Amino acid sequence: MKLEHNLRLLRTEAVITSALIAMPIMNPFFQSIGMNQGQIGLSQALFTLALFMLNVPTGWLADRFSRKLSNAIGDFIAVIGLLLYAFAANFVQVVSAEILLGIGLAFTQGADVGLLRAYCKKLGRDYRKESSLIAFLKPFIQVVAMIAGGFIGAYDYRLAIGLSAVPYLIGGILSLCVTEVGERRQPSNVHPIKDMWRITTFALHGHKDLAWAVLAAATAREFTHAIIWVLTPLLLLAGVPVVIVGFAWALNSLAVSMGALLSRPFASRWSEVKLFAVPAIAGLLAMAILSLHVSLWTIGLYAIFGLIRGWYEAVIAPIVQHHTPEDVQSTVFSVSSSLSQLLYIVAVVAINYAGNFGAQLTMAANALLFAPLIAVITFRLARLGKK
Repeated sequence: MKLEHNLRLLRTEAVITSALIAMPIMNPFFQSIGMNQGQIGLSQALFTLALFMLNVPTGWLADRFSRKLSNAIGDFIAVIGLLLYAFAANFVQVVSAEILLGIGLAFTQGADVGLLRAYCKKLGRDYRKESSLIAFLKPFIQVVAMIAGGFIGAYDYRLAIGLSAVPYLIGGILSLCVTEVGERRQPSNVHPIKDMWRITTFALHGHKDLAWAVLAAATAREFTHAIIWVLTPLLLLAGVPVVIVGFAWALNSLAVSMGALLSRPFASRWSEVKLFAVPAIAGLLAMAILSLHVSLWTIGLYAIFGLIRGWYEAVIAPIVQHHTPEDVQSTVFSVSSSLSQLLYIVAVVAINYAGNFGAQLTMAANALLFAPLIAVITFRLARLGKK
């Protein structure tokens, strides 16, 4: 019963820390302190760079010492970063807060995934179903957060940003309450840096099935990620009033939940290549349409990106974990995250630069960036599936 209770606590932590109250008003906040679309992209790239540099070391520390403490430390650092964000008055201060937030997320990302799988194994649960359930639940807390963020942000941008620290504070406390389970990375004569390098090369080169699953996971995470920074400009371009922008974000989050739910009957029946390629093709088609025309009708295609994100959140992590030894779960997930963040740095800079010339161009830029990568991964997964 104690492990069941701890799993519920961990599930709650994973769900609640996905809520960013301030998300709907971030673009107007940036503009209020004099930042342009290009600087928004650069700030996100620097945030992601902090994540990239620390992902593997923090993942290794979680595997070696404590996934529970890594998760809690990451949540508490995120609290500090968001509180500093609320007082940012210029680009440099925004970047400083973003970097601190990136450090926090580097500690927590991967640690909770490794711990969650360990709980599922201990309790005899299907990790794919647990992953799907969490992906299904996340958007509901995000809907509440985004609607609240839209209303609060209309009154005070900084208050909405400061309140975004509350879910991470609760998440950090919940993380401290769970019990540590799962295999630890055992000490050896190998230097920690060399051990991290061994695991990284194993994930990216030593095991072909794992390597292409890692690349597929990285691509899936970023395919619909960078374009969130132009959702608000696209909504405004389509004629959506500012006061209900938060509701539009909330509807997009509900689409994420529906995507996770939609994936459940297919997760165990479809091959890995189908689970990856089918939503990607749908997304590319929606991007092509939005790059040509944005209106109150076509902006509804944005829901497809929510469906895709929910689908991928539910099915991709279990594919990677299926090919990963238990004692390096967090580290391999961190390798995958680092790869995705490299993609994000390129995507967020390119897309936001294109946004300086028109919001619609962001969709064309995203499609052109990801289409070749999606084609290569689909081809390789198909070949591996035949062996």
